[in-house]
Amino acid sequence: MLEFNHPNVMTLIGICLSLDEMPLVVLPYMKHGDLLCYIRNDKNMLTLRNLIEFATDISRGMEYLSIQKVVHRDLAARNCMLSECYRAVVADFGLSRDIYEKDYYSSNNRKTRLPVKWMAPENLEKGIYSPKSDVWSFGVVMWELLTRGSKPYPEVDGWDMLKYLKDSRRLPKPAKCPELLYTKMINCWNLDPDQRPTFSDLAEQLSEIVSPTDDEFETHSDYQSLQNTYINTGIEGYLELEN
Repeated sequence: MLEFNHPNVMTLIGICLSLDEMPLVVLPYMKHGDLLCYIRNDKNMLTLRNLIEFATDISRGMEYLSIQKVVHRDLAARNCMLSECYRAVVADFGLSRDIYEKDYYSSNNRKTRLPVKWMAPENLEKGIYSPKSDVWSFGVVMWELLTRGSKPYPEVDGWDMLKYLKDSRRLPKPAKCPELLYTKMINCWNLDPDQRPTFSDLAEQLSEIVSPTDDEFETHSDYQSLQNTYINTGIEGYLELEN
């Protein structure tokens, strides 16, 4: 972590050592805490654009890590932080298990706890990890964002996840999620890792959605709906502003 230098990746300030206490990791202060708690808080008014911007930040951070040949292996909304200026930062690297214990399941040896509902099939079946398996997890993160922190596959037991995925079953499209964005999620969940997009692809495509380069597009109804659609927590999930 000492080598990380990117606005969307958590950096390490230092480590505080003591002879009679556990070492303390010193990290930058993140005013708004972890991203999952933030999007689940119904007091936070979030537009569709806000949530896609969070996804864009995360994709940029993951693009940087993949270039650095770093595989995260536990990418999830709970493992991203939100800075004072509402910038999403990829964090954790193994620090969240105590807080979100229920999101981790025992592996086959019943000793290792794994986030199986965020994991790619090749992780579950062969224990193979790569930037493309992180891309699969990123698809789940986008789904978490568009549902304001819903738990993925609530009806599926962790032990059954591999069969469920190999049967070509996927997370459903969130209510009023733009078709373009859901298509990107589906692309992330391709069984063939080589057919999944790269984080560079995703960062560029998501950036184009929230920050169009064509000035005329800013007046387009699709772009305006990003600005005017508020996504709430709960069953309905959305409140559209009247024009």
